[in-house]
This record gives sequence, structure tokens and C-alpha cells, in this order.
Amino acid sequence: MFCGDETGAYVVETGWTNSRFGWGGAADPCLQIPTLLTHKGSIGLSALNSNENGNHATRIFDNPNNTSEITNWDAWETLMSQSMSQTLCSDRPILTMDPGFSPPDQKETQTEIMFEKFQAPAYFISHKAALSAFSLGRHTAMVVDCGGGGNVATPVIDGIVLKRSLRRSVRGGDFLDLQLKEVIEKKTGKPLAVRPERLPSGKYKSPTNAHLSSLSASEKAYRDFCVHASMTDFKKSHGVSLQFAKVDMREVSGLIPDGSVYELPDGTPVNVNEHPDLYVVPEAMFMEGPLTKTPSDPAPMDVEGSDQSAPSDSSLLDVPLHRLAHSALSEADVDCRKELLMNLVLCGRGSRFSGLDTRLNKELTAMTPSTFRVKVASGKGEERSNASWIGGSILTSLGSFQQLWLSKAEYDEYGSTLAVQRFP
Repeated sequence: MFCGDETGAYVVETGWTNSRFGWGGAADPCLQIPTLLTHKGSIGLSALNSNENGNHATRIFDNPNNTSEITNWDAWETLMSQSMSQTLCSDRPILTMDPGFSPPDQKETQTEIMFEKFQAPAYFISHKAALSAFSLGRHTAMVVDCGGGGNVATPVIDGIVLKRSLRRSVRGGDFLDLQLKEVIEKKTGKPLAVRPERLPSGKYKSPTNAHLSSLSASEKAYRDFCVHASMTDFKKSHGVSLQFAKVDMREVSGLIPDGSVYELPDGTPVNVNEHPDLYVVPEAMFMEGPLTKTPSDPAPMDVEGSDQSAPSDSSLLDVPLHRLAHSALSEADVDCRKELLMNLVLCGRGSRFSGLDTRLNKELTAMTPSTFRVKVASGKGEERSNASWIGGSILTSLGSFQQLWLSKAEYDEYGSTLAVQRFP
């Protein structure tokens, strides 16, 4: 059906915080938007920042213990529909991504929607970790993805994701944003007031004026979006770093430019020179001991009756980033561990802290035998954030991949159950 090298496939990555859409063979996605909808069903930053939004937003993923579980299918359909409309996608093969720990029936539901609602001529679901490895030209790699909802370490061998070795951590970008918010609130002595970016003050009633318990789910989702937007802006504008193996505030203070002042959304100035501890909030990624609440240890799984293709809840941990990668490495085959460490792929928007790659290399080197060499590979700038999407763009442009699409004719004959076999 698709035999050429150019299929014009539509590549989709829907993450916990942001979603990316674009065409196979392109270097970058043509549309990047928050994974949120306004109460009117619109998408994009301009819609969320509009005064007409009414301080409401709809989440697509709303399970912090499984950040890949789609909890609002209507919102997911709307996000797909509007993104396809904005990018003029019509009658094209569609590739979406799975992080490896989504519910077993989610792939079937996605397949049904793609063929029944969007009339896709062909469809494929690929693993995010494998695509991230492909983006850097690697078929075997230990992929460490630092996302908004958490960090994920996944071994990939010859393009195959080892799901049973996958390990997740709750210490993602959202967790760090909340840590930063707490430090700022402690310094200023008042709750963080938020409002959409670039919206003139006086035209927006901040949801923080109300008690949190009085906010509806949609109001809370919108407030969280504004908080994370403010904290992301702080991290970008003040170069928060992870170069400190042992935090010494005198050393940190010496690296902060004089006169560094950050203005909060409500106009409150924060003198960063007086609060150097704001710079070392990312140290939480490497701190030992539990820092968050995680699900209680599950009961042992019935090996004969369980789905061995999907990781159990025991894959969700509260451990430092280097121990997360080491835990995933320990579950991989002994013969593959040296090659995995030599090809450690660091990606995700949360991996863009200055010095993170060097720090991770140092911590893992201290944990592994002297005969093992750790080599961290990562893209530059947006290439880290878009690693999975770039890998999907590369994959769909290969002529050898075209025979792997699940076609509409196959779906009509065998149904969505074929998705479980085709997309393991």
C-alpha cells in the first residue's frame, strides 16, 4: 500500500505536558501545544491564555501514577481533530507513540478511533523509547526520558523495548516546578499568584484568590498550567543548573550574575542573588531517599495469568535519576549491559538543565564496575525535547518501514484486536 520512501505520514506525540504534531521526514514538528483543552474545546497557548477561557481547562491525562493513561477520550479526540485541522492533515497514515506502560486496552481504543472517526488509511503505534534512540542513530540504548509527569528509564535492544525492565520515577518536571514554587512562596511569604502569559494585569482574576479546595477540577487544571508556565519561565531565564555534585551555597552564589531579579506574574520581584537555593532545586533529581508519595507495594503477580508484556506498578519508584537508570540496567540481560551503558540516551524537556548529562555520567560511573564505561548521548536544545517525535519522523520516512503499517483493509477484516499483535 505504501511502498515509497515518502508517505507524508502524520507523526503524533501526546505527552503529559506538551503534544507535538508534524510530518514524517521533517526535522521538527510543525505544531507544539500544551496537552490541555479550554472549556470551549479549543487548543493551543493562545486559546489557553485568552481572557475568554474563564480559568478552566480539561486534562487528557489525569492519573499521576500512570502518566500515559488517557483518562478523557473525548478530550483526546478533540485534540487530535483540531491539530489535524490546523496542520491540514487529511487521508494520511498516522503514527502515534506509547511510552510502554499504558493500559493494555488503550491501543485497541486508539486504533478504533483512528480508523472509525478519522478514517486513517493506515496506522501504527511505536514505543517512545525506541524512537528516542532512533533520533540519535542508535538501535540499542538505555533511554532516560525526563518528562513533565516523571522520569522513565527504558532499555532498548535492537529496536525492541524491554518492557519488563522499564523503570519510572515520579520526580519529573512537574515535581520540580512544585518544589521551586514552594521555595519562592517561602521567600516571598505569600502564595504564588498566576495568570496567563502576556495578558495585561487587571483583566484576569487569578484562581489563586480562591481557596484550593473550592476550585473545580477544570479550574485546578488551569491553575496548574499557569503555575508550571511561570516556573518554566523562571528556569529558562535564570539558567537553573545541575552542575553541583555537592551543594555549596557559596559556590552557587558566586555563579549568579549580579542584579538577577525575576518578576513573578503578579509583579512581585524576587532577588535571585539573595536566594541562591532557587538555583539548586533540580538537586531533588539526585537526592537519596523518598521525596514523594508513591503507590504502596503491590501484591506479587500471578506469573502464569499476568500480562508479561506490560510492566507492573512496581516499576513506579521514588529514587534518584542515576538509581532509576541503574535499576533498569540491572533488569536487562547481563550480556547487554555494557553496550547499554555505552549508549545512554538522555532526552525529554526535563533533561535540558545545564550539566545534567555530566552529572548523570558521573553518578552512574560511580555505581558500575570499572570495566564498564558510561557514555551519555543527547541532542541539543529542542532536539532533546523532540527526540521521540524526531525518531518517529525518521521511522515513517524509511521505505523498509512501510510494510509494517496496519492498513484500513486489515482493520476491517480483523478488527482492533490486531493492534495488540502488531504493536507489542
